[in-house]
Amino acid sequence: MFSTYFTGLTLMATLIMPIGLQNAFVLNQGIRKQHHIFVATFCSLSDALFMSVGVWGGATIFSAYPWLLLSITILGALFMLTYGWQCLQRAWQGGGSIETDNSPQSKQKSFKMIVLACCAFTFLNPHVYIDTIVILGGFATNLLVEERLYFVIGGVTASFLWFFGLAFLGAKFSIVLSSARAQRILDSFIGLMMWG
Repeated sequence: MFSTYFTGLTLMATLIMPIGLQNAFVLNQGIRKQHHIFVATFCSLSDALFMSVGVWGGATIFSAYPWLLLSITILGALFMLTYGWQCLQRAWQGGGSIETDNSPQSKQKSFKMIVLACCAFTFLNPHVYIDTIVILGGFATNLLVEERLYFVIGGVTASFLWFFGLAFLGAKFSIVLSSARAQRILDSFIGLMMWG
């Protein structure tokens, strides 16, 4: 039981920890302190959903319909190119400093945009499907049926620890990282990573 839980935790940690697009987004929201707890929760719960689907047979969907993953990849690439361009524009023009407009209308608009960005970074990111459904789902086929729940709980634990860690780390160091210069560097890094 514990070994299966630990296997899920460590395997998910190795898949999730390399700096990726979703991680950069969560960290940036932490730095901006813009609904960073919501963002971390959304990403963690999405991982839990995808891991559950993968472990309990979802990998067969991509085997049966290879065009599905290709479609997600193409849509994801278009989104990444667009978002990357916006980041590079902010870096070039210096428009990435932290917003100070705290009006209710601005907060509501900001929250809607963040929800849309969360959905795009999660559901249009082919790496999410490959990591959670294909790799973890494929690994789970070697487990007994009664072990799979502990495997998923381990993976979900890693996801929650990682995303909340990024969100809180970004918020903790936001004073240093929220300067206009730091934001331009971060936007440049995110933009180039998206295009890469």
